[in-house]
Amino acid sequence: MTDIIAIINSLGKTADILVENKLISAGKFEFAFEGSSRFSVEPETGLTLVFDAISKVLISVQFTLINTVDNTGTYRGGMPAPFLHQMDKVTVRAFMGEPDSSSDPERIPVIGLIGGFDAYTRKLNDQYPNIEIRFLYQSDLSVDALLFERPVNND
Repeated sequence: MTDIIAIINSLGKTADILVENKLISAGKFEFAFEGSSRFSVEPETGLTLVFDAISKVLISVQFTLINTVDNTGTYRGGMPAPFLHQMDKVTVRAFMGEPDSSSDPERIPVIGLIGGFDAYTRKLNDQYPNIEIRFLYQSDLSVDALLFERPVNND
């Protein structure tokens, strides 16, 4: 079983450190396409860790709660507190408040209608310091993905 809190707390650390700490296995990294600025690993179905290709730093921990492609790949493991496997925009805003940034539902060519997102940079800072928490919504405003992100500088 994956230690979700340890992985979230590893945002900003390198892939090598996560391997050394036995949070992920070595050699399972995938680039979305050749020359991509990011690579990822899926230690559990529906849990994707995204790393910066240059620094190899963990920049995003992504939970797929609803797989809109083929109903496979949904995360079934333990959720980090206070989050649930099934949430919607009303539930999120009830316990998180107004987001620091958000987008409304919009129609994207080829993809169709998407539900937008809410992002929080200062909420739950005691639990998740310096981490942006982002909720991605389906068109019915149910949460289809929960992301924990830390920006990286490649100066």
